[in-house]
Amino acid sequence: MYRRLNDQKYYRKFYFQDSFHAQCMDVDPLTMAQVERSIEGVKKIMEHPALKGAKHVLATGCGDSNLVAFSAKAAFEHYLPDVEYEAVEAIELSRHYDYEGQSEDTIALFISVSGRIYRTIEAMKQCKKHGITTVAITDSPESPTAKEADILFYTNNPPGDNNAGLRTIYSNTVSTIILAAAMAETRTGGDRLRELHDAVQRYHDSFFAKLDVIDDTCFAQAIAWMDKKVLGVVGDGPMFWAGKIIQAKVVELSGDACGVIDSEDYLHVNVMMEPGEDIGELVLINTNDENVSRIADTVNAMVTRGKRDVLVFCDREPAEIGITEKVSYCPMPAPEKEWNFLSALYAFLPGAIFAGFRHTTIGEPMFRGGMDPTIFTPTYFSPIDVVEL
Repeated sequence: MYRRLNDQKYYRKFYFQDSFHAQCMDVDPLTMAQVERSIEGVKKIMEHPALKGAKHVLATGCGDSNLVAFSAKAAFEHYLPDVEYEAVEAIELSRHYDYEGQSEDTIALFISVSGRIYRTIEAMKQCKKHGITTVAITDSPESPTAKEADILFYTNNPPGDNNAGLRTIYSNTVSTIILAAAMAETRTGGDRLRELHDAVQRYHDSFFAKLDVIDDTCFAQAIAWMDKKVLGVVGDGPMFWAGKIIQAKVVELSGDACGVIDSEDYLHVNVMMEPGEDIGELVLINTNDENVSRIADTVNAMVTRGKRDVLVFCDREPAEIGITEKVSYCPMPAPEKEWNFLSALYAFLPGAIFAGFRHTTIGEPMFRGGMDPTIFTPTYFSPIDVVEL
């Protein structure tokens, strides 16, 4: 870990922007290119009768892909309210799931950009064994997952650096949402895919208008929290799953102890963690959701009872939503309320940017230095090396 410099003016953000930071910034140009590619891909499979008639959807994956499966729940509820959507861990589907009563009306989505994750493939085989139609959502049409599936939804991701999976989280999320819209279009008519395309464009424009502010805020917080020993993420509903993605990036990049909890359980459990001064809390709030007053109470308790430093990511200023204690604030634009399920596209991104700066500012190599340096060359430098005297 680097020692803290006496004068913060010596910290230059440029020196802490590595390949992961580039992936975060790349979500901007990736957004609409991936939307168009995924719409093109989904149109090729929508004549399949299983997609037209499904009454129950299972979704799974491993790692980040599993979190995508849970994040997509709100989109299926929006587009297909009469269809039961169930996100299930791959190990659950492969070893523990009760398939009794499942029928030809069930489809199972297997999200895997590489298509080579063994547990996902095992879960797919179990579903096929029980007569469930399987759908591979993948960027690898020659992979075992793609070849094993009954239906291949090829996402055709644009090429780019993806060594910590940030780009594919977005690609998998938007592709799964597009599948929900396409399934609805085949059942109820309308131009659901075009409407979704335009809604994503509007959300993209409002979100990335704030990207420079988000970037600067997360860098400043990473510097301020260099001495923190533990990080925590708090989010409710869809924000919980965004928090799980942020947790994964923190652990992969800096190796910090980092937990994720909802606001209610924070007050039951995590508020008792001590010493609070060693803990930095990241709180995700979308004011379209119904939990705002409760999570505001939780944030106030973090400061007063927990003695925590808190960084709030929200589409409105903390004082506007009932946060009365002193916290740091990072804007996180939300989609239009009608399209609130689109928050899954970007809600993880500000926290991921913070996670990237966290690992470079404390001098920890991503994946504990376990990546092949001939492929992933470290691109950050010690602040001690760049002091301007």
